[in-house]
Amino acid sequence: MSQEKLSNQSLSFKDIFSASGLPEKLWFTVFMLAIYRLGVHIPLYGVDQEALKSNPTLSSGLMGLVDMFAGGALSALSIFALGIGPYITSSIIMQLLVEVVPPLKEMQRHQGEEGRRQFQKITRYACLILSIIQSFALARFLDVAKIAIEAGSVFYLVTILVLTVSSLLVMWIGETITEKGIGNGASLLIFIGIASKLPIMIKDTATAVRVGSSPQWGVIALVGIFVLLTILIICIQEGSRNLLILGARQARVNSRGHYLPLKINPAGVLPIIFASAVLFMPIQLLTFAGIQDKSVSMLLKDFFMSVPGLSALATTPIGDLGNWLAMRLEYMFSYTKVEHSIAYFLLIVGFSFFYATIVTNPREMAENLKKGGSAIEGVKPGKPTTDFLEKILSRIVFIGAMAIGIIAVLPIHAEQWCQVNTLGGLGSTSLIILVGVAIDTRNQLLAYVHSHRYQTKSILKR
Repeated sequence: MSQEKLSNQSLSFKDIFSASGLPEKLWFTVFMLAIYRLGVHIPLYGVDQEALKSNPTLSSGLMGLVDMFAGGALSALSIFALGIGPYITSSIIMQLLVEVVPPLKEMQRHQGEEGRRQFQKITRYACLILSIIQSFALARFLDVAKIAIEAGSVFYLVTILVLTVSSLLVMWIGETITEKGIGNGASLLIFIGIASKLPIMIKDTATAVRVGSSPQWGVIALVGIFVLLTILIICIQEGSRNLLILGARQARVNSRGHYLPLKINPAGVLPIIFASAVLFMPIQLLTFAGIQDKSVSMLLKDFFMSVPGLSALATTPIGDLGNWLAMRLEYMFSYTKVEHSIAYFLLIVGFSFFYATIVTNPREMAENLKKGGSAIEGVKPGKPTTDFLEKILSRIVFIGAMAIGIIAVLPIHAEQWCQVNTLGGLGSTSLIILVGVAIDTRNQLLAYVHSHRYQTKSILKR
């Protein structure tokens, strides 16, 4: 069934529980998610909880974004502190490598089910390697930040082993949900992690209004902005340009063919994640290195002052210009500054176009249509089709990239305008994930129910 037809149907509890096998899939999904949430609350060995509470590093910046995806497991330093992050990262890396490594492309796209299994196995190995690296980095940070009770070799070994095994367990939970449950397992794990924060945010917001630290009008206005952004996200996630495809026979008899949907936002939330990583990573690396008391501009100034001959320029107009540029660079890594928002927006737009060129190759699409004896209505096969697809894709991806950039940047300043900082976790990335996963899961439920109805009708006709 097409996406358009699915979206026009309603889904009731009666439909869900009357579809054969669907209740079991739902209960299995809930059970696996409950296991994941249980692991989030099991503390990691050797952590000084008092020192952890006084160190906000794991709940701010890039680590705050990762912690949001993990449902608070990172800031609480539980055994699931890495969450589904290594698996998501390895999947993204493998998707990018498919376009530049021909054997991987051949394996995933032209070797059938066996090739896809081999590709998935390589992705798992990549997840293992990333888990070990990230576990060591986190253990090193706990040592430098004096959060570990006794940071010896035993602590490093146990931390790396526990976090790596737990990360692989989370990967298995995600894959098992995808195979035996309902929805995409990895996406649902992120969804449940973000959703688990909602009660805390609502409670903190109510407290802030009660004590007067946030105005009531600000909360109402910010919630209204989030509602409008949610509507925009739904339009972007569901929006596509449908191109009518005709086969050779259909073209002769002038009958209608099928449609090729070109999504407005093929990259989903990935551009926001990439842009966030680029902007937060320098500060995070400085933090992990133990350099927490100096800003980026101070480090640059210290570096240039140490270079012979450059220190004399400090009191000249060139030095003043250098200080101004260093301060602008500093603001690029400051979450609430305009310079950060401009850099953030441009990176998101750039990554959106980059990813779109990878997943939607106009030349490859045109070749596949030609091989299948099909063509876009009103467009000749071959190079004209390639040129037409490039033109259409550049336009719709531009619209999607601009919309995603606005969705990412607007909540940052809306919080300042409304004087509310307790709902920050709902901004940009979190909203897109919550809405996107909810839409995908609903569509899977609709498809399953429709398939059950079709099978039932076929049996009755017999």
